[in-house]
Amino acid sequence: MGLLLDLLSLLIQYYVQLVAIMNPFSALPTFVSLTQRLETREKDIIVRRASWAMLAIMLSFTFLGNIILEAFNISIASLRIGGGIILMVLAIDMLGEMPRTKRVEARDMAVVPIATPLIVGPGTLTTILLLTSSERTLLNTAVLIVAEVAAVLTTMLILKFSGGLVRLLRVSTVRALGRFMSIIIASVAVDMIAKGIYAYIVSFYM
Repeated sequence: MGLLLDLLSLLIQYYVQLVAIMNPFSALPTFVSLTQRLETREKDIIVRRASWAMLAIMLSFTFLGNIILEAFNISIASLRIGGGIILMVLAIDMLGEMPRTKRVEARDMAVVPIATPLIVGPGTLTTILLLTSSERTLLNTAVLIVAEVAAVLTTMLILKFSGGLVRLLRVSTVRALGRFMSIIIASVAVDMIAKGIYAYIVSFYM
């Protein structure tokens, strides 16, 4: 029972971190703008393609993350500090509503820019690398995969009903939700940087 509660707590923690950094609410205005002239069926196709692309990218980094770290001889401490800095910059950009995409043709928008970099960007990939490298066990990887699937499903539903959500919540509310997510990201960034610095200090004195 205790193990199940620990796994559930870890799953929720991973899920919240992924949804926060993916921040689908901040992508709503851009997504609605890109797809406003499309029919409902075309929008659904784009949402499905984008969702599969998001999941494929995230799973690729889940299984190849450790290989990437070993290939470049990157320590967990340095990855935490570097990743934390990236997340902090992204959080500041999101607070300032910096544009994260350009206008593209409808047939090309599912993967780029909607799946990446609009939703699954450098921050998401860095987070996945950190989560996989912090505890290299099969159980941790399985929990992370479930969290990734849940985060993608959540994003898919938000995009699917984007038009109704924007009308219901209004653009100002959607932007407020996006900014709230950016605060969570900034908090995660501070925690990552602090843990990275602490690990460096401990290794220096040992």
